Amino acid sequence: MNKKRIITSIILFFSIFTLFAQEKETYLFATKDTAKLYMDVYVPAVQNEQHACLFFVFGGGFIGGKRDDEQVQTVWRHFTEKGYVVIAIDYRLGMRGHKNFSALASVKQFKKSIDMAAEDLISAMDYTLKHLLETKKYKIDPKHFILMGSSAGAIAALQADYSLCNGYLNYDILPNTFRPAGIISYSGAIFSTHGRPKYKKHSPAPTLFCHGTEDKLVIYTKTNVFNIGLFGSSSIVKEFKKKGYGYSIRRYQGLGHQVAGMFRSEYDIMDQFLEKTVFGNPNIQNDLLYFNPEIEPKWVDFKVKDLKRFSN
Repeated sequence: MNKKRIITSIILFFSIFTLFAQEKETYLFATKDTAKLYMDVYVPAVQNEQHACLFFVFGGGFIGGKRDDEQVQTVWRHFTEKGYVVIAIDYRLGMRGHKNFSALASVKQFKKSIDMAAEDLISAMDYTLKHLLETKKYKIDPKHFILMGSSAGAIAALQADYSLCNGYLNYDILPNTFRPAGIISYSGAIFSTHGRPKYKKHSPAPTLFCHGTEDKLVIYTKTNVFNIGLFGSSSIVKEFKKKGYGYSIRRYQGLGHQVAGMFRSEYDIMDQFLEKTVFGNPNIQNDLLYFNPEIEPKWVDFKVKDLKRFSN
């Protein structure tokens, strides 16, 4: 490579880097329990026709993770290229520093952590509706909010929609007519004190469920005592199917919690779901059992109690 090409490549690299750096705007959207919660807004060069906005909620067992860590990098790059405004949010980490992982104490703290994360996501949507629908750089259609999360982030997204549909948590800070347009959940679940999650006031948003059938950290099926417990994708989908709610589920046969991170290589699947279901026919129901013998199962024996290794 000659000197001129090297210089041109360097200029191009820094031009792209500068463009990416300039696309992010940061806002304080709430202060809770003395925690200041921020959101990063990534602005597309050209918006899509839906003027859609995607909220990304990071994973980390409600112990770790950050709104600007490596999880969000491919997300904002892909979706801004598709014309979405992408918002990555903070939320309170309720399991951080938790030491007592006995069954009862762990369940109580886990429920509290889920509720806090879902509340914070609802607050982020409220802030966006009130302050960011129209700026000099972009315009967001409030009918086209997409919620996306991995692991703890997926739980927060599903729990937020469940709360909005049933009048739980801080649902009433949002307009009564507001509904998310769709949800993308990688290894998510819902914590319910009323048995298998039901949607009493509103129908749930069309949802893409991606889950390993051997996941025991964020359970694929359900773990409950009477009506109280964590209900995974397989259990939630039974209600969706019964009631005719739109969904697409990918059941990764034999895989564990590793599916939570597979969103990084499955943007084609998400794009198809958004195009055909969320912005196409929201009543479509798809059920796929996915098996790839070349993928080695991981994290199949990892359970909630094992999170104590990471709590400090």
